[in-house]
Amino acid sequence: MTVVLEVETVYIKGPFDVKALENEPCVMALGFFDGVHLGHRKLIETSRGIAERKNLTLAVMTFFPHPSNVLPTNQKINKYLSPLDAKKEIFKDLGVEKLFIVTFNHEFAKLAPADFVQEYICGLNCTHVVAGFDFTYGYKGQGNMDRIKDDGDGEFDITVVSKESYKNIKISSTKIRELLNGGAVELVPHFLGNFYSTCGQIEDESYDLKNQKTMVKVTFKDYMLPRKGTYLVRLKTEQNMIEGICTLSENTPDVHTIRVHSNDRLHLKPTVKVEWISELETLPKGEGAGTEEKDQMVV
Repeated sequence: MTVVLEVETVYIKGPFDVKALENEPCVMALGFFDGVHLGHRKLIETSRGIAERKNLTLAVMTFFPHPSNVLPTNQKINKYLSPLDAKKEIFKDLGVEKLFIVTFNHEFAKLAPADFVQEYICGLNCTHVVAGFDFTYGYKGQGNMDRIKDDGDGEFDITVVSKESYKNIKISSTKIRELLNGGAVELVPHFLGNFYSTCGQIEDESYDLKNQKTMVKVTFKDYMLPRKGTYLVRLKTEQNMIEGICTLSENTPDVHTIRVHSNDRLHLKPTVKVEWISELETLPKGEGAGTEEKDQMVV
């Protein structure tokens, strides 16, 4: 496997000059990849194997923002399982060498399927496309993997990756969101491949000497969080993983407190990775007062 030190990232916002990009021949994996779950990983690993055999660059094309913010739908997705920065880090670990981030706007949504293929796949010198069986593209999703080769006039090969399942349930970002909305964070690893994690910005860290407890106040920008409740979590530090208790309350929708037993201050870095292990208690709607006392009892 190729060790990637940094993923070359290219942002594409609207029509672009193909000659200006001068992209090298590549194998390209297509998808939104929110969460980069087990199905996505299979797709990227398949792409990586092809790229290694053909001695080509491994590229990924993803889109931002989520199409639901542009297309008419009742449910808009503006909180992500893996915001762009987190997605980049995962791609790097999977050996992706080049990342194309396409702005999904009204103009892009109106592209005819053949135009998308000619401009964004053939135009970027892609010689092999890899995508999931249910990948669609172009105006109203009229393009699919059955017609993509014809839309590209046979200029590239294709590999269609089949559905990945757990207990006959399709592995998907939608299913992971459903689990988070139900507080079932302990089931997420079956679909994601590991515990759901969020990278947060530490707003404050205080130490309660009497109770030997560190209180960490943290914000999670752009991440989807589990439903309101009290959770067992793990904080990743440079040395190890530390268990703590986090309560998500309607009273504090933006800043969340994590309580950790510790003999001394943790002196955490400005950003921290938090893994969500299990739900300890569900908060009734509107409840939030008194959760600090409950958390201390749980800890």
